[in-house]
Amino acid sequence: MQTGWCFLGRCGFWLAVLVLMVAGPGAAGAADAGEEPTPVYRGYGGQGVVSGSLHVLEIGAALFLIDVGTFFGGDGDNYPWPEEVAVEAVQAVFISHAHADHLGRLPLLLREGYRGPIYMTGITYELARQTLPDNLAFADLGPERFYYSRHNAGRSRIPVYLEGYDFGHRTVQPDNRVYFTARRGELSAKGYYLARPQRDKLAAKLKQRLDRQVVVVDPGRPVMVADSGLQAEFLLTPHIPGSAMVRLTYGDYRILFSGDVGAGSSPMLPPNPVLTTEVDFLFLEGTMLYDRADADLARQRQQFRREVAAMINAGKRVVIPAAVLDRSQQVMFELSRAIDQGKLPPHQVIRVCSPAANRLLRLYDDFARRYRLELADPATGRQNYGRYFAPALARADFLPPGYKDECVGHEPDNPLGLQPGEIGIMASSMADYSAARQALLDYLEDPDTVFYFVGYQAPNSLGGHLTAGDRPPESLAIGAQRRLVRAAIHQTGAFAGHADPAAMLTIFAETAPQKVFLVHLEGEKGRHLAQRYRRELQTRVLLPEPQKRYRLVLPAAP
Repeated sequence: MQTGWCFLGRCGFWLAVLVLMVAGPGAAGAADAGEEPTPVYRGYGGQGVVSGSLHVLEIGAALFLIDVGTFFGGDGDNYPWPEEVAVEAVQAVFISHAHADHLGRLPLLLREGYRGPIYMTGITYELARQTLPDNLAFADLGPERFYYSRHNAGRSRIPVYLEGYDFGHRTVQPDNRVYFTARRGELSAKGYYLARPQRDKLAAKLKQRLDRQVVVVDPGRPVMVADSGLQAEFLLTPHIPGSAMVRLTYGDYRILFSGDVGAGSSPMLPPNPVLTTEVDFLFLEGTMLYDRADADLARQRQQFRREVAAMINAGKRVVIPAAVLDRSQQVMFELSRAIDQGKLPPHQVIRVCSPAANRLLRLYDDFARRYRLELADPATGRQNYGRYFAPALARADFLPPGYKDECVGHEPDNPLGLQPGEIGIMASSMADYSAARQALLDYLEDPDTVFYFVGYQAPNSLGGHLTAGDRPPESLAIGAQRRLVRAAIHQTGAFAGHADPAAMLTIFAETAPQKVFLVHLEGEKGRHLAQRYRRELQTRVLLPEPQKRYRLVLPAAP
């Protein structure tokens, strides 16, 4: 990890010059001698779909990437790397925040040979060091060659390894190896899993790359990107801890990428800024198409605490499917507040059914500890946590007395071990995978169980089927199995992560953009949102197409 810009230097500049010479005078975005090249925008994720954020800013022969996110569902292919985005031409990468749909393709970019700087905030860096290694077992890096020990053949689940790694005494001898080719995401369905020593090796290697290449940027402090002439500034927004907008300045050009703009629902994070500095081109997320019917998210959180307490007091088993990063920690924050307020018992059992979510809970707890130290003695504050967090974080307890970091039962019909009167925070916010899916299989037919959904539910997800309409369906197909729906189904919008259009207008209206590019939204559904922004911002609004080139031309001087 580095602070400030440091290492791309003049080698990056001369590489850009060489590529420009090879590209010739017809290269898009090139300018006449003595003129600054006109920036060109291309998108390879987040155009007409919500996920896969990958924005390319082309200045002459140099490329700058804003986010390198993973596609979800049918939004797009995560492999191979787009051949039109030449890795050798990339001078810098900017990461808005640590969600997988904004940095999940970073391991692929690194494997493709990128060795330049990766700019992000300090909190994003700490989160990324946790989340990216956790996702390596499922990352799509294309077909890879695996092997396993022939002595394990026939087992229900077989540990596998990748070639080229030394595991000491655990190394499978060459004459005992059985080789096959697959993608990592296919291993589980084929009865394989990455062996723990292999996962540890991959995680250590990735962390070393991050430590070498990440450049931590203090929010609100512009940095120059080597010799490129590009200046970058990160502006915090309360989507998750460390999340930021990225403002780029190049000559007379002022370009702002919003990233994911927070809804302001989290009491742990400071409010959104109201931006007053004008920009020429605004790349604005459109995840929320409509204004919220109930914008009082603080009141909804209070209601969440009351309802969960009432369920526990009635002896119910409460299952809360939640995303591993941030949503699980926000839910624990609210449950801890309910304990502090006497709504839940002091030793209320709260099981967190995800190793990754448990690691992040401990990291959030450490954030709170460090913030308390900084408040007590400002001289100890190196990160200046007051910029990243609201004072409520310092009072938070992410590891309350009844917290359990395992979900293992000793009864064959209850493998998760969650009992009536207990709360389980289950990985997979839409209940399609992991512990939340298992909970549906185990508890959906139990009338003494409540499933409480705390995030957006895609229509075709398991959670979407349960929460659509005025009442849940009579039964639910879970893969090849079907369960009657006898458990109660609840949902709240209290943990909303994205600002709605009304909030967006408050935040960005004074930036007076010449042109707005609406990204991170579902195709045709965004047309009415584009019309609203055209009307209220009095500017041009585009829905960019994937891979299409858009020249960012400034108006002629009067």
